[in-house]
Amino acid sequence: MKTKILNIIIFILITYSAKAQFEIQGIIRPRFEIRNGYSTLRTDSSSPAMFVSQRTRLNFSYKKDKLETKISLFDYRVWGNQVWKNDKPLFGLHEAWTKYNINDKFSIKFGRQELKYDNSRLISAVNWNQVGAAHDLIYIKYKNKTWTSDFVAGWNQSKQNKFGMNYDLFTKYYKSLNILFLQKKFKNISISTLNILDGNQDMNDAEKINFRLTSGLKIYFQETNYQAIARLYMQQGRLQTNNKVNAFYTNLEFIYKFSNKFKLNIGNEIKSGDNALDSTNTTSKSFNILYGARHKLNGRMDYFNLPSTTKNAGLIDSYLKGTYNFTMNTKLIAEYHYFMLQNNYIYNNAIINKFLGNEFDFILTKKISENIKIETGYSLFLGTKSLEIIKGGNKDLLNNWFYFMITVNPKLFISSNTN
Repeated sequence: MKTKILNIIIFILITYSAKAQFEIQGIIRPRFEIRNGYSTLRTDSSSPAMFVSQRTRLNFSYKKDKLETKISLFDYRVWGNQVWKNDKPLFGLHEAWTKYNINDKFSIKFGRQELKYDNSRLISAVNWNQVGAAHDLIYIKYKNKTWTSDFVAGWNQSKQNKFGMNYDLFTKYYKSLNILFLQKKFKNISISTLNILDGNQDMNDAEKINFRLTSGLKIYFQETNYQAIARLYMQQGRLQTNNKVNAFYTNLEFIYKFSNKFKLNIGNEIKSGDNALDSTNTTSKSFNILYGARHKLNGRMDYFNLPSTTKNAGLIDSYLKGTYNFTMNTKLIAEYHYFMLQNNYIYNNAIINKFLGNEFDFILTKKISENIKIETGYSLFLGTKSLEIIKGGNKDLLNNWFYFMITVNPKLFISSNTN
């Protein structure tokens, strides 16, 4: 029986190789971590956490003429979370989409797919997370030499209801997602706008959807060794609680390439927050990063991402980042972050100091071969009394984090179009 199945698979692969481009790729990515103050300060009684998590994926991709398809299966586990000799099914579907290229400018893509825009701040594939993120969407793209235009739409439901609009997962996921992205490229400048309208089921009325619009502008300037980036976003509409939101986000970043080996980034990011002095205000001023990256942009130790991680008082992150390439395959990244609250927070009837702490991150990556990459990192967080108030724990204890990760992504089968 097994021989028959194997023969069928071989036959299918030979058929594909004669008619289309077909590829099977595997991804195995274990990551060892020691967490000793990761995402929150240690307490006097806490002890370090130590574990290995693993991402496993099997990707099938197909391309023939104007048609492209991808199916990605995944497994996520922490080593030891499955009892020995206990067959616990853990496999899932990460991506399953089809894309049709109408011509060399227009394409339409539908199904479960990853999304990523700009620096991943608002929409991301969330690559650090071992599970990752994907969305069920229809995606229409137009692109020529200077213009790019995307329209994305998704509608979520937890089952095939006979009546009503209740979404069982409404506390965890959006019900409606609509994206309009426009970009115009000039000689040294590109200007783009990203507009995200997400609808969430009302906390008290399943038939009601509260819509929130996040809309902004990015200006990117580049010379031979110099880049400057400016971002400004506004967030308005209503939250699931039906409360209004009126928040903003800004980011300025300058990048200078000193040589082929060394470049330096300096920047500042502001996410607005609520003012505790304005106790009568019912409109939220806390900017939410929606479905973006929650690891790489505000320090690698993940102290601050959602509004709740600063008690809705917002965040200011001033950062310095250096990248040094020892060789073409080996590089070191060093980052420094200076964190502050964006707005006022009151504790014991007094406004606390806005300074939250400093973070130092070091990441070393090395590409061993075409299919093997290793990465290791160490981070240190120096907190303040204000951070103790916001997150709890003890600022005077050593709060650090270490990881070592191996990514192996072999191409198990490749065919080329021979027609």
